Amino acid sequence: MPKHAGLTLGVASLVGTTVGFLVLWKFLKNRRSHLCSAVDHRNSVILDATGHDADKQCSLTNLKETPKVESSGISVIEKILVADIEIVSKSEEWEAVWLLLKKDLDVYPVLGMDCEWVSVDGKAGPVSLLQMASYSGFCVLVRLPQLTSSGCTIPKTLLELLANNSVLKVGVGCWEDSSKLFNDYGLSVKGCVDIRYLAMRHRRDILQNTLSLKSLSETILSFPLDKSFQLRCSNWDAEEFTQDQVKVSSIQPDMQSSSTSCSELHSSFQYPSAKVLYAARDAQVSVALFLHLLGFFSDDLPCPWESLLGKCQGLIDVPFKGKGNGFSNGEMSGSSRQRKERAGDQPTQNSQGRDPRRNKKKPLGVGYSARKSPLYDNCFLHAPDGQPLCTCDRKKAQWYLDKGIGDLVSTIPFVVKLRFEPSGRPESNADYYLTVKENLCVVCGKRESYIRKNIVPHEYRRHFPVQMKDHNSHDVLLLCTSCHAVSNYYDSNLKQKLAEEFNAPIGCEEGVRLLEDPVRRQVRSAARALLNAAKLPECRKEELISEIRAFYNTEDITEEIMKEAAGLETRIFNETYTPHGLKVVQKFALGGLRALMELEKRWRQHFLDTMHPKHLPQQWSVDHNHRKLLKKYGDDLVVQLC
Repeated sequence: MPKHAGLTLGVASLVGTTVGFLVLWKFLKNRRSHLCSAVDHRNSVILDATGHDADKQCSLTNLKETPKVESSGISVIEKILVADIEIVSKSEEWEAVWLLLKKDLDVYPVLGMDCEWVSVDGKAGPVSLLQMASYSGFCVLVRLPQLTSSGCTIPKTLLELLANNSVLKVGVGCWEDSSKLFNDYGLSVKGCVDIRYLAMRHRRDILQNTLSLKSLSETILSFPLDKSFQLRCSNWDAEEFTQDQVKVSSIQPDMQSSSTSCSELHSSFQYPSAKVLYAARDAQVSVALFLHLLGFFSDDLPCPWESLLGKCQGLIDVPFKGKGNGFSNGEMSGSSRQRKERAGDQPTQNSQGRDPRRNKKKPLGVGYSARKSPLYDNCFLHAPDGQPLCTCDRKKAQWYLDKGIGDLVSTIPFVVKLRFEPSGRPESNADYYLTVKENLCVVCGKRESYIRKNIVPHEYRRHFPVQMKDHNSHDVLLLCTSCHAVSNYYDSNLKQKLAEEFNAPIGCEEGVRLLEDPVRRQVRSAARALLNAAKLPECRKEELISEIRAFYNTEDITEEIMKEAAGLETRIFNETYTPHGLKVVQKFALGGLRALMELEKRWRQHFLDTMHPKHLPQQWSVDHNHRKLLKKYGDDLVVQLC
């Protein structure tokens, strides 16, 4: 090739490349300008959605139609990490914060969640701090011990929020946190999604040993979490924590002029308390990771909530079972993450106790399985003369037909007329058992995922006299799983009050059926040691044999006695055992039939006062059947408990 031809070709290639880069630069510049205007519009919508003058419905519509992208200044993720932080120690403070939190949940029902507690000598105390952050980053730190102090109950709106499986609670180890909340406070937490599953599902480059929250934050968000020992092992129960009740958002960075990285941004501002910031970070990073992994911040298309929810299919309320649940890269991941120690405590061998969240128990909520069939079939039984007697289920009505003691009158509604005179008839057509009942939650009206609720708990009802056990379906109502969990929480408070009023303890030695006998346990251990340890010193053998001799009161210890001692039952029946429910009922029974009616009435009124049901069946009342019982048996009935 001639020399001038090669030179011409090189110059042409250089010019072409330069022109191509100019065109690409112009295209990217125009696209970035367009995206920045989209983000500015999104920010204005968010301000409207959090309490400004614009119409809320319009705000939510615009928000969901705007792509979630990063501008040339501060990114959406960074805005999550510098959002408001509120600390809640009293019910009044929660009610004020709830109004703000609910606005975010109306847009995207998701919360980043985490818990902090204190461990002493390896024994974990109850949860000290519950952290929840919405999609905007707004974070609420709930101090549960202060909130429940002096016998106060947790606000109903907080109970319903945690029990509502329509609001996702996301985080690393959030299922284990929910189990601890249930064990410590009786709080049912539903809708948990472990973001480690999402990371493994949507990021193939994520390794099993990098699934801790700290690693995920650095890998995916490029944001380093501070996991220093001083912060990680803070005393979350300390009273001085209340000095930090300052809005972290009181010092906000300049969103328009900022062009620094996320880590530089946070290092350049002094927050009121590193402890408060550390507590909020886990929840804020969790929700940011959730949204990022599911494409919330992508610039392709808007992400409606239904699309995000679909990507979590099969992961809701599922405990994480990955391979990297132990130590990795000098930190703990998953349910084996760092233990919460008291401030100043040094980790010792004694303090490395088992994290209670690793206990292998039944999955939380297993007792709240929804019914697979309706409770009320609303079939009718009629007397031989045609008088309506009661409603019943289809199976019972069919039983009368199969036995030949009833005749089918109609199929819609299903009516069976008896061929014999019933033992009793309703006094009027307004009787409770004649009313048609709907299959819905009597509290909120939800028509799916409902289960039976015993208004008077079975542990009391089972000991009532037989006269008060007839026709007790009045006290069996339908509640959805969320309302059922909330109701159970309030029930536990009333049980505790009854335990204190009538000296009927729950869960103490007096309430335990079987006790461990230390003497029998020591004899069994001695026999097993003698049978299995061949190289015991003679002096030690003699000590163990003397224990067995003393127990069996014999000098001759044969091989049969030794084997019997090795299989000795160490649990003995507690002679002072009285179940809590029986003891309470016994106390009321001393006052006769009327007193037991008061116990029944107290539970019914408690349900009305705490749950405020809006869909109770007609004729449901707190003194149901009491007048009939007094009329039939009188005040002098000798109460015989079951």
